[in-house]
This record gives sequence, C-alpha cells and structure tokens, in this order.
Amino acid sequence: MEQEKDRDRLSIDVARLYYESDMSQQKIADELGISRPSVSRLLQHAKDQGFVQIKIVDPTDLKLSLGEQLCKKYQLKDAIVANAPLDKAHEIKRAIGEAAAAYLWNIVKDNDVIGLGWGSSLYQMALHLKSKPVKGVQVVQLKGGISYSKANTYAHEIVTLVAAAFSAKGVFLPIPVMFDNMEVKRLVEHDKYVRHILDMGKRANIAVVTVGKASSESILFHLGYYIDEKDRELLSQKAAGDLCSRFYDDEGNIVDEELNARTVGLSLEEFKKKDMRVLIAGGKEKIRAIHAALQAGYPNVLVTDQYTALALT
Repeated sequence: MEQEKDRDRLSIDVARLYYESDMSQQKIADELGISRPSVSRLLQHAKDQGFVQIKIVDPTDLKLSLGEQLCKKYQLKDAIVANAPLDKAHEIKRAIGEAAAAYLWNIVKDNDVIGLGWGSSLYQMALHLKSKPVKGVQVVQLKGGISYSKANTYAHEIVTLVAAAFSAKGVFLPIPVMFDNMEVKRLVEHDKYVRHILDMGKRANIAVVTVGKASSESILFHLGYYIDEKDRELLSQKAAGDLCSRFYDDEGNIVDEELNARTVGLSLEEFKKKDMRVLIAGGKEKIRAIHAALQAGYPNVLVTDQYTALALT
C-alpha cells in the first residue's frame, strides 16, 4: 500500500515536470535518477489514475458550436463562422469573404436568380468565388449602384465577378441608390428599363447582402447623396444600421420614412420574402447592426467571423 502511494506521488511529480515545466522525458529521468522507460510508465500511470486529464480544443469544433448557437438563437437556416487570424477589419473581411464564396458556390443551382448588394465584404466574396457549371442563372443588383464620390462600393465589380463564376450575364441598376426627393425617384422607377431590373430583383430567390453601421462613418454618408443634418442626427440617435441602404432601429423598424421613400431598390419587406437571405458581415463596429437585423429576422443565413459570433451568442 505504501509502495503504491509512493508510485502515485512519483507519477504526479513526473507529470508536473513533463506537462507544466515542459521538461523532456530524458531530462526528467536524469533529474530523478531513474530510467527513461520508467518516466514513460509513470506518465501513463498518471493518465490511467486520472491525475492527468488532457483536453483537446479543436477550432473546427468551436466554430461548429458557435454556428449552432447562432442558428438556435436567431432561428437561422445556416450560420457559417470563418476563422479570421486577427480581430482586424481587413482580416475579417477576407476570411468571411472566402467563407461566403464557398457557401454561395454550394447553394447555387440551375435557374437561380441571385440578387446582390454591394460593399467590401461582398467584394471579397466575389474575388474568391470559383466557377461552377450551372445553367440559366441570373445575377442582378438589388439597389442602385451609382455614387457621386470616389468612395468605392464595388457595385459593378461584384456583379461582374459573380456573373462570370456562374456563366451568367450581370444585370446592373445604373442609378443612384438614393434621390434628392421622392418625385424624382418615382419618375425613375416608372422607367421601363429600371422597372424591369427592380422586378428581377424582387424575383431573386437568393439575396446576398451586408449591413452598415449608422454613424458618420457609414459609406452612405460619403457617396454624395443628399442626407441633411436633421436626417443624420435622427439616424445617429435611433438607427442600428442599414441593410439594402434601408436604415432600421434595434427592433428592425425603418427609422426615417422620408429617407426610405427616396431610396431605390429592394425594401426590407421584399428582402424578407427571399428563400435564401445571406448576410455577410463581421467586426466589432457592426455588431449592433448585425444583431438588430438578426433579431428582426431579415437574414436566414449569416456568414461572420469567430470574434463577431462570440459577441452575438
């Protein structure tokens, strides 16, 4: 009995030296004046007796777990959690862009109509999208893609790259996403060509979008559209973010009806009718916008990074 206790004590000492002090088995043998095979047997004894318990953390399992938690919390069809090496905007966009490209490639089938928003995350998706031999696919912009500034929305590039990947013809909406007044917007929407594109966007069964934050840094504030100080103040106070350039609050409701009426493209109600509503977004500055969109049930698929996923769960 005493001999067994001595063996237990020695096996614990050996385990501490090996696992905590990071000493090699040969070094432990030299220090304790025993043979190397004895060290190996003592380490095995420590495992067998439960003195040493090894837990392996697999990042793949973590990502799967986070995805499952997101699906459950927000009633999503799918949640893809990309592994970004750093919690930096450019790394997150690249990681979620790659993951979104793989997801879109997998779900697209013959005769699908793909509606696209714009933004740097979608551009990363388009850059990483591989060709797939499908037939009858159509690709269309979901909102106006013309701006009055040098700020890049990647609107044209995204449609072009996605259309090329699926051997489709890209259909562009060559007008601003926002007009100065509702009368001009109504006139433009009644144009036969514009109406055809808007109707095509409504028919899309797959919609791929991102969200923006509602602050002075929002790209919509830097594209040259008319948003007066009153509107900007209202958005900064009440808006959680924008989706399809529609500003919504933390409950998912439109914040500024007048501004919304001047916006061209898919409405949030129309977006919510899509079979596959894929939101590609990540980063701490977008967490509020993502959370509000998910709570409102706008997307049913989320592609994000592990840092954002942890904040959302």
